[in-house]
Amino acid sequence: MPDPPARLCFFIQNHRPPAQAARLISALRRGAGDPFVLVGHDPFAGAGTAEEAERTLGVPVFGFPHPARRGYFSLIRPWFEAVEWLAGRGIPYDWLVYLSAQDYPTRPVAQLAALLGSTRADGFLRHWPAYGPGGPWRKRQGRRRYALQYFDAPPALAPLLWALRWINGLQPFVHLHRVYGPRVGVWRGEGPFTGGRVPYGGTQWSVLRRACAEFAAGRARSGDPVVRWFERTVCPDEAVVQTLLVHDGRFRLDDDDLHFTAMAGSRTGRPRVLGMKDLPSLLTGRHFFARKFDAETDSRVLDALDRHLAAGGEV
Repeated sequence: MPDPPARLCFFIQNHRPPAQAARLISALRRGAGDPFVLVGHDPFAGAGTAEEAERTLGVPVFGFPHPARRGYFSLIRPWFEAVEWLAGRGIPYDWLVYLSAQDYPTRPVAQLAALLGSTRADGFLRHWPAYGPGGPWRKRQGRRRYALQYFDAPPALAPLLWALRWINGLQPFVHLHRVYGPRVGVWRGEGPFTGGRVPYGGTQWSVLRRACAEFAAGRARSGDPVVRWFERTVCPDEAVVQTLLVHDGRFRLDDDDLHFTAMAGSRTGRPRVLGMKDLPSLLTGRHFFARKFDAETDSRVLDALDRHLAAGGEV
């Protein structure tokens, strides 16, 4: 007898006007029973208040108390808040799927629920040792992100940091960062990564059993030294959850976030906006989601995905 499908909860992190998030929510609910959907809305991004978004979307919405800044812990903090929000209200679910409002399903959600209902894995998220070879990052990128503690520099000093950036290649103890800043990183010893342990990197997006999500959120709530360390690193959204789960050792993690992204040629760390030319790659059946989409740039690809999903997602 087949295993019953998993009860899914989707947490959507939104920094844009709610129209595209509304379309995503409709796609997630199509033929998938009644998954729970929670939206974290950034009211500092010029897209209206959380209350306005909730009226538009028709699902629970909470607003960020602070701007979600790319490269800062504030970008992943809403995920931790979402896990606490769900637990505090007793929302029943088996798996938490973390998406942005610029994601879209490429296979029917019912197929995802069936997979998660039968898998032995506890989580699907990209993860690799942040230091050394074995991952897709550039040489020393992981160490520059996570081996130092960063402090904001006054914006007026940005030109000076740019002029002095040559010192980054001479020593490992200070790093001048302008992409997510301006910030100054300082070596503070091994921090919480002792006994040969290293942080683990990956991507921000994940599909986790409830036990995984609540374990990570509980560590953040308790003021765990690993979480405190990541609060002063660069791009902790791509490492803190991975590090907590891998270091604990009890969870079976699949090195796959179930997403298709187009990163080739990116020099900013942002995936390319997908369009109709990407449709063959989106319909291979190897992924359940893709990102990122912009309905104002190319809505035809979303129309094509809707037709694909309505037909049962046949490849």
